Amino acid sequence: MNILIVKYLPSGSKSNTLGLLNHFLENLSTTHNITEVDLVKSPPKYFDELTLGAYTKRNFGGIQLDSIESEAIKPLDVLNEQFINADLVLLALPMHNFSLPGIVKVYLDAIMQSGKVFKYDNGAPVGLMNKMKFVTLYTSAGKYLGDFDFLDNVKTLLKIELDFMGIKDYDFVHASSGNPDTFESEFTNAKQKIDQIIQSWNL
Repeated sequence: MNILIVKYLPSGSKSNTLGLLNHFLENLSTTHNITEVDLVKSPPKYFDELTLGAYTKRNFGGIQLDSIESEAIKPLDVLNEQFINADLVLLALPMHNFSLPGIVKVYLDAIMQSGKVFKYDNGAPVGLMNKMKFVTLYTSAGKYLGDFDFLDNVKTLLKIELDFMGIKDYDFVHASSGNPDTFESEFTNAKQKIDQIIQSWNL
């Protein structure tokens, strides 16, 4: 299986999410081809006037790009190709201000290309990534359940993106680190869920 790890762990070795990621990788039961994208060390290129123009021209207009346009959009295409060639994508990040860190959204903008991960059929969007598995490992200081569930926009936004791309087999593993009295149980439960995912997906 081709596994793509996309991680944004700005706390480095002190990252709580890193503990979940390491647990996932250490407990894989079979050998896989693993590619890693570190958004801290290699931040993705955002759309500017040139790259957005090139993307619109090529992906929506079907027009061949010139050498300047091709070179400008190449970094986004590299990320897109890595993504679409993966059987499983493992996204690891902390929650920032109730949502995705900005650099993660920039990454998603790069890989979510028309004609690659989705297309339009008679004006309606059709996801093309229905064979992909996707799991998100994330941590936050707070725990957002019940009436406060709406504050967890990591899950909300990613569900929209994943559904749009046609990914049906996805899951989320979350742990809250803010309460020292529940820290250990939070991460024990999260690791148990990781074990369940590995088992159910035969990883």
